[in-house]
Amino acid sequence: MRKRQIPSAKPPQAFYARSIRSKRGLSQPRTRSASLRATTPRAIGCSRAWRQSGIASCKGSPTDWIGHHPEVGWHEFQAVDTLTTLLRSYGFQIDTVAGMPTAFVARWTSPGGANGPTLGLIAEYDALRGTQGDFHGDQHNAQSPVAFAAARALLEYMTQVRVPGRIIVYGTPAEEVDPPAKAILWKAGVFKGADILVRSHSSVETRRDRPGFGVCCLNIDAVKYTFTGRPAHQLTAWNGRNALEAAVQFYSAVDHLRSTWRPDHRVQGVIPEGGIAPNVVPDHTVVDYFIRFPDEVYLEHVARMMDDAAKGAAQMTETEVAITRYGEYRDGITVSALEELFFAYAKKFGAPGLQEEKGRPAGYEETGWVSRDIPGVGITTRSSSFANHTYGRRCGECMRRRSAQIQPYPRRAGRRFGSRTWSGLGSRPISSRKLEPPVSRPKRRSTRVSTSRSRARVMPT
Repeated sequence: MRKRQIPSAKPPQAFYARSIRSKRGLSQPRTRSASLRATTPRAIGCSRAWRQSGIASCKGSPTDWIGHHPEVGWHEFQAVDTLTTLLRSYGFQIDTVAGMPTAFVARWTSPGGANGPTLGLIAEYDALRGTQGDFHGDQHNAQSPVAFAAARALLEYMTQVRVPGRIIVYGTPAEEVDPPAKAILWKAGVFKGADILVRSHSSVETRRDRPGFGVCCLNIDAVKYTFTGRPAHQLTAWNGRNALEAAVQFYSAVDHLRSTWRPDHRVQGVIPEGGIAPNVVPDHTVVDYFIRFPDEVYLEHVARMMDDAAKGAAQMTETEVAITRYGEYRDGITVSALEELFFAYAKKFGAPGLQEEKGRPAGYEETGWVSRDIPGVGITTRSSSFANHTYGRRCGECMRRRSAQIQPYPRRAGRRFGSRTWSGLGSRPISSRKLEPPVSRPKRRSTRVSTSRSRARVMPT
């Protein structure tokens, strides 16, 4: 199939919630679908990366395969190859994004026509960077398959009932690194045309947020401070200017500033470049900081004080400093109606870790600019007792299981819980089966993942 590059210039469509609610099945709770059988490449055709992985007969779910082949942001080539192969098997048209080789947009138009609402689903698949190698400690390996399960079930319903509209899956890379990919896609107009956006993410609890202005991970300035000095021999160090000493002085100064900032601040940094050899005065160092605060106005105040501290460290060591802001995350909008709808489904299907107390406004993803333009919801469900960004959270099956508990699809027992979640992402349509009527089911007892708690290590943010 020939690819074409986006962004496209299609005008946005109005989102009419009332008309969507009137179509029973799109908004009414339904039990889980018998069509969520585990998709294997045998049914859909293996991607190149899958075939080359050595997995016997290309068996295994996309979640498991991506989880065992982690790729950090901007380098998720095997994951994209695998995911787009799966989407093509559903009948989606895959478009590439100019300048972003690991981003994609998959579009499907209902046989009932395109003159209807357009649902956008956000998919992520990048891994974390860690001292033991790249790993999926935030379970992004399961995030795309959850979106695909929702897309497949909705696609089958719209085909059967001939509901007009479109489904768009946005493959968004590099959620864990900067610059923020979603901000780049938003500025390029990639999200234009979507009437609503839905994103899922694993968590240690199932909670809805308060309506209002906010962002999930606080407002963030991603800033690099590059110190440049002059090299010299260790025995005559006075002939050089030590850039590492400047970096250490700056790092220490930031710690001494914490008592002057409001307690909601979260400022954390690393020194990824600190010199090459101990017998040479370091002439180049880099300090990388994530500066976070709930309010973007006060965030500017914190960032300005840090800039002054960096300039002071450079002045006292007679080095030079260059300050580079390479990423920004800002507040978005949380919509109460969508949060309550998600939480009602979570209750109905017995999602684990339910918390009645509402969280602070968080938008629906980490780049608030998108949620300022397009309404949406971020579905967060408990998938593990381990905190995010830890080694103990490297489990794709658990997230698929938890997320499936609030997916409104008919249910059939599978060989294992992964199969129950994925049953029917293959070729068998919903229309060929008898659908069960909506019923309330008792809450299930949550099953703890059998990963040794003692082996988990908390990773730095």
